[in-house]
Amino acid sequence: MYSWRAHIGLLAPGSGPNMEMDFHRFLPAGVAVATSRLPFTIPSPQGLLDMVAHLENACEVYRRYRHDVIMFGCTSGSLIGGPGFDRELITRMEAITGDPCLTTSTAVLEAFQALGVSRPVVITPYPDDTNEAEKVFLENNGLQVRFISGMGNDYVNQSITDIEPHYVFQKVKPLPRDGADSLFISCTGLNVLDIIPLLETDWGLPVITSNQATLWACLRHSGVKDAIPALGRLLTL
Repeated sequence: MYSWRAHIGLLAPGSGPNMEMDFHRFLPAGVAVATSRLPFTIPSPQGLLDMVAHLENACEVYRRYRHDVIMFGCTSGSLIGGPGFDRELITRMEAITGDPCLTTSTAVLEAFQALGVSRPVVITPYPDDTNEAEKVFLENNGLQVRFISGMGNDYVNQSITDIEPHYVFQKVKPLPRDGADSLFISCTGLNVLDIIPLLETDWGLPVITSNQATLWACLRHSGVKDAIPALGRLLTL
């Protein structure tokens, strides 16, 4: 039995491997994750809402077994409906699964609170209208977004999951930092866990990423307290 310590359910968008790989690389002993998928096309507001329409059906697979937590692992998809949308989705998921549920946007908010920071610079691979929705969501939850930006159009012909970590690092490097107390790299499709320590060193600020916060919240809500310093300050809390 792989889940003798904690059993996590993970609802992932599309077919990209990055979130699952990030979990499996860093899950502590005795913690197991079972993944289900939601159809997904593009991170536009309509594309995200189309994905969320499949959420209840995706939750059905988790009815049979008990899970310590079930996570909807998508940042923009769990906030695109506006302030409170993450809580609405949690209610919908729990009604079907009977288990405690979370979303990535909820986990990110909890990460900001745990780190004691509230003035992030935010970078994403999203289009501008999705970024605006994310800014509204974060600010309606008490954060002061100092700056938010997409990564430009030079990756337009590739999947988000194919964006290289060094590309993200170079996009982060010139971002304005005035008045910021943290950096948030948004999107569970991105492969960025390995650059967290370097960014925290260079910026001198805590770094939150979607997959890092998602994993942290799953572990802590499951009662697993392991520190994973390779994933930055958050995973030492």
